Amino acid sequence: MQSAVNDTGGTAMQAKTVGGRIKYLRDQNHMTQKALARRLYVSDKTVASWEADRTEPKIIFIIELSALFHVSLNYLLMGKDYTP
Repeated sequence: MQSAVNDTGGTAMQAKTVGGRIKYLRDQNHMTQKALARRLYVSDKTVASWEADRTEPKIIFIIELSALFHVSLNYLLMGKDYTP
């Protein structure tokens, strides 16, 4: 696992919020907010809102993010069991 620092000030295992984990995974996959938004059929403002923890994604998007980034739902929701 890489130990890159994300916007929450930690590594993937230390991201404290759903939004922080989404941003970390998006950055690790060299994607822009706009590119991720296109993959999920949402606006880039929606992705920005998730990453800033202003809103949380609906469960269908959590499931899609899990599949897209090859991580467990448990990691996205709770920050546990990070498996890239």
